[in-house]
Amino acid sequence: FASGPTASQASSATMPASDKAKVEEKKTEKDKKNEAEKKEPEEPPKPKTPSEELDIAILLIAKGVKTQSSDKISRAVRKMNWLRKKLTAADLKAAMKKYVPKMENRQQLLDYIDVVPKSESMEVEDGKANDGEGMEVEDVAEAGDDQTLVPEISIYLRVLVTIFLIDNGKNKEASNIAEECLETVKQHNKRTMDNISARVYFYYSLAQTRLGNPLAIRNKLLALYRSACLHHDVPGQAVLMNAILANYLHYNMYGQAEMFCRVTTPIEKDNNQYARYLYYFGKINAVQLHYSDADEYLSQALRKCPNSAIGFRQVATKLLVIVQLLMGDIPERSIFIEKDLKRSLFPYFKLTQAVRVGNLDAFSTVLKNHGAIFERDGMASLITRLRHNVIKTGLRKICLSYSKISLKAICEKLKYDSQEDIEYIVAKAIHDGVVNASIDRKEGSVTSKETIDVYSSDEPSKMFQKRINFCLRLRNEAVKAMQYPPDAHKPKREKEAEEEEKKKEEEEAEKKKDDKKKEEKGKK
Repeated sequence: FASGPTASQASSATMPASDKAKVEEKKTEKDKKNEAEKKEPEEPPKPKTPSEELDIAILLIAKGVKTQSSDKISRAVRKMNWLRKKLTAADLKAAMKKYVPKMENRQQLLDYIDVVPKSESMEVEDGKANDGEGMEVEDVAEAGDDQTLVPEISIYLRVLVTIFLIDNGKNKEASNIAEECLETVKQHNKRTMDNISARVYFYYSLAQTRLGNPLAIRNKLLALYRSACLHHDVPGQAVLMNAILANYLHYNMYGQAEMFCRVTTPIEKDNNQYARYLYYFGKINAVQLHYSDADEYLSQALRKCPNSAIGFRQVATKLLVIVQLLMGDIPERSIFIEKDLKRSLFPYFKLTQAVRVGNLDAFSTVLKNHGAIFERDGMASLITRLRHNVIKTGLRKICLSYSKISLKAICEKLKYDSQEDIEYIVAKAIHDGVVNASIDRKEGSVTSKETIDVYSSDEPSKMFQKRINFCLRLRNEAVKAMQYPPDAHKPKREKEAEEEEKKKEEEEAEKKKDDKKKEEKGKK
């Protein structure tokens, strides 16, 4: 059968030329869209090299010094953590030749970098050593002798060299560079240098501590702290306060550390430094038997520290577990299951199990097996106090199980040697309210009394009050941490008046410029 023309063909045949052109344009636009969709997505920009990131940091410092803004300098200081992991010896040498003139002991800094063997200063990725192939040190344009370097940039570069040397175990050379930086900071008393000088104080204290000379720098740290207070150097105060506390605690001088905390006020602006301060203060309170205060400060330190600070979290959690055990509480099991803490907290998990059961044999076996770890962590003196808590826990369980039991039987169950000592321990437990019982000395037995309903006592109200205080404290801290614009305290009328004055001044300045231009044209 012969088929006639379709409807579309017939319509196209009768369609005028202008309409046909429009349809073709639409088709071409659709084809272009489809082709754009079919195209592969653009490749993401390549990550910047460490040397490029260092150039950006130095540019930020230069802009911050020029505009007198500490925000840009603090951004450059925050880049130090990333640069610490990525910079190699070749990158540091290139930066020294590029920015530091020969007049500012550039060769001395290069010699310090050469102290580290090449095998230690290379980053290994995918089985290949990255020895700075992308940048040859000889090809970098050197800084001229007539070029003057901003002191902030000079100290920043020297701090990076100090960090590089500390990471590679060259603490003596790092200490020498840090001392030179301290002298430069003293010469230039500038507020734009505060964030960088705080890092100088920290690494100077760290290098001296690793060298075993923390006592030799204590007076120097105290003098630096006094000058930081006089100059209103807030970042320096926060770092130096923690360095002084660490110096005291290194020699177990808890009395002096407590006196120092009393006469100083903590700096809450920097979260990381404030978390360290809370940890040190919590440790002082734990040693001085103020367990409830220590628990509060340590839990607050863990809440404020960043998740990336795994080492700090491990140390603070160990101390918090022991403080909670000394208070008679049992830490939550979820603490010991965390991925980053599970391995390091295993001995403390075994210790918690022994205290929870109230078994002296299990407690002594844990001390034998993990005693070296407890001594290395500096927790041995606090853990020896837990023996009395183990006995108390065992007594509580025995009194709940038996209405009447002899002291001899208690000795056998607790596996304690002296019956007279057990009598004194039971009497102390009754006095402290741990056990609700009475001692019959004639029969040599302990009679348990009926357990009191907790809800008829004041325990629930105490717990509610504790939670209310926590919420109020958290609210006050949030209010303190809020930042306001510089003119927020002024009323609206004053602000509007100032804005109008500024506009008038700008208009007058523009009019003067226009008048000058007209006069010049008239003269021509």
